[in-house]
Amino acid sequence: MTTVVQRAAELLRVNGAAWGPQVATGTELSIGEALAQAGSVPGDATIAEMEWLRQADRDGMYDDPNRPLDRLVQHLEATTITDADLAEHLGPNWPIIVETFTTVAAIGFDDYVAQVRRSPPMRVADALNIRAQLQERAAATGLREQWARSQDLVAAYFERCISESLSRRDPTEPMDEYIRDWPLAQALAHDAVAAAFFAEGTGADEDQVETLARGLQIVQAPERFDRDGSLTRTVQPGENLSAEDAELLDAEEPFLEDE
Repeated sequence: MTTVVQRAAELLRVNGAAWGPQVATGTELSIGEALAQAGSVPGDATIAEMEWLRQADRDGMYDDPNRPLDRLVQHLEATTITDADLAEHLGPNWPIIVETFTTVAAIGFDDYVAQVRRSPPMRVADALNIRAQLQERAAATGLREQWARSQDLVAAYFERCISESLSRRDPTEPMDEYIRDWPLAQALAHDAVAAAFFAEGTGADEDQVETLARGLQIVQAPERFDRDGSLTRTVQPGENLSAEDAELLDAEEPFLEDE
């Protein structure tokens, strides 16, 4: 991961840095674009960016609203990402979380969604409830922030993939069909990362962990599993929202109902 951030810093030095692609001129890159180009394994750029952002926030880089962009580039250039950093970021099971996340990323967004569409029902009806119970377990063991960051990793990846996919959409293709099963694909990744967080006997109910992990496993290799009539393709409305976005939506609902 250190190689990714340092390669990104080098790209910014060579090409020039911009606050975002909308304001870039010539060869300039935003920090996010540089990190994306610097990645060598699918998904590692997202992990590196999220960890750099954590360190930048920890080091007070965002305390000054008038900070120069070059200050952020310098911080990126000086950043190292160690195993200890990843453990602090994602918890003690970070290697399994990273492996699970990069497995999804390696498929590629379009191919992954296509696999989900072809897959038989794969998700238990109470997956979201199981995830909530595991979240409570993480909080009880002092890993509330690590749990949130592991789920944020999935959300950040899908947010970027969805944005890029929408920008490529043929306007003549019906939107409903184009985005079909996107929420399910993301929910399965959230389930799998939640399972990885508590994999290998780290204090959670093993049946719950295996149940959440199985959804992605069925998508990847449906021939290995017998059909199970209790499984679904169900996603709860808004379940892929971050906790902050969900709170905002809950706060807005009374006003929306009054309109």
